[in-house]
Amino acid sequence: MIKKVFFIGSLLAFQFNLHLSGQEMFSASLGNYSGINGIQLNPSAMHNSKTYLDIQFFGSDVFLDNNFLYQNKADYKFSHLFESGYQWPTHQESYGTEERTFYRYFNNNFKNVYSSIRVNGPGAMLIWDDHAFAITSSVRNVVSIHNLPYELANFFYLGLNYRPQHNINYRDNQPFSAAEMGWAELGLSYSYRFYAKGFNLLSAGFSIRRLFGIVGTYIYSRQLDYLVLNDSTLSVNNLNAEYGIALPISYKNNQFDLDKLFKGGGFGFDIGITYQRLKQYHTPHYFTSFCAQEFEDYLYRIGVSLIDIGAIQFKTNARKYNIDNRSSYWENLTSIKFRSIDQMLDTISYKFYGNDTAALLGEKFMLWLPSALSIQFDYHLKEHWYINASLIYGFNINRASLSRPSELSITPRYESRWFEASLPISLYDWYLPRIGLAFRIYGFTIGTDKLGSFFNLNNFTGLDFYFSIKLFFNKGSCRADRHTPCGNLEFNHND
Repeated sequence: MIKKVFFIGSLLAFQFNLHLSGQEMFSASLGNYSGINGIQLNPSAMHNSKTYLDIQFFGSDVFLDNNFLYQNKADYKFSHLFESGYQWPTHQESYGTEERTFYRYFNNNFKNVYSSIRVNGPGAMLIWDDHAFAITSSVRNVVSIHNLPYELANFFYLGLNYRPQHNINYRDNQPFSAAEMGWAELGLSYSYRFYAKGFNLLSAGFSIRRLFGIVGTYIYSRQLDYLVLNDSTLSVNNLNAEYGIALPISYKNNQFDLDKLFKGGGFGFDIGITYQRLKQYHTPHYFTSFCAQEFEDYLYRIGVSLIDIGAIQFKTNARKYNIDNRSSYWENLTSIKFRSIDQMLDTISYKFYGNDTAALLGEKFMLWLPSALSIQFDYHLKEHWYINASLIYGFNINRASLSRPSELSITPRYESRWFEASLPISLYDWYLPRIGLAFRIYGFTIGTDKLGSFFNLNNFTGLDFYFSIKLFFNKGSCRADRHTPCGNLEFNHND
């Protein structure tokens, strides 16, 4: 139980003290100029592109949302995030001695937190007739807390001296989890247009990414039965849980240890298929340069994909523990001061098993990516106007997983080579409506899928912000002097 307080409580404190602390970048990933960014939702989307060459220099995506803590809209202003030394307004809770920046939602719902930070490095996409290729690089960090019981969230935020919950026997029989993983990745993507006849086009694609794990932690509780007697006494009647930890820290003295940056490795995969219904009959054509390829306009297109399938195995500075239906009794909790992570882990094992190492299962564990099913539908209304409907359905492959929230969106957009504007309207986690706004001026895109976080119209529960800097070259844009990239590379098209 102390492990749970330390781990999940530290995650909550990190997220809400950071304040920045878009998930899917809908406006940057769905259009015909999304290019390399479209791979994030469906690798077969490369063939939807109006460009034949797309070069990304840099991009970033920051996302946070939760249903437990909020800052009152009267106290929140987006510009305060950038004011050095700004002191956020605080208030006193009915219980506890500390002043709080955030208020709580008073309900019995399960509490969820999802934070995703992605930094996209250099990458490029090239289309060659029926073939499309891409190379990508990025650094990512994801934190998820899924189905946390409300009374545990209260204890983590306010402490064990939250008297309204004393002497109540809580039985949390539904599994809940918390996890964090930070990693770097290098990816290769390929898409093939395998059917082109009449008004119909079909393409299939996949991505494979090499993953380099930097940090990984998780806890998965199958069953928890406990009561808090007072602010320093805890009785755990039964705990059935597992947890793992792999940090760039010495567990003996809590000092940072960066001698070996990567604590593990693995692979991630995406796979997808896209159908396009063309506006005009498909006619095979010959061309002698990349830039001479033509974009075939469509009436609508439908894509289906599985994204972020894979895991990292942490083997360096990694520990995995299991507590199998055990009880423990903790007294004088407020006076316990752990000198190191090792001491804390050994104490937990001793309290439940009477032995410092009995809870230790091994020195490696697997942590899975935030997997999802992605479905995209794009309809060409007329000329530069489009409307898109997309679904992201998150699911866990293993109990040691990052839990991705589901999201349903409808995004109207205006699209041309030099300018694009979109207005994503989404339903986050099946209950929270949001509206966003994004603009692209040639290769620079900036946007948000949660516009309300930039204004104090509603209570602040999180934010979303993304941007991308790219250079691209359109299909059918060959110049007479052939000075465009790849303009003098010739090949023959064979049916």
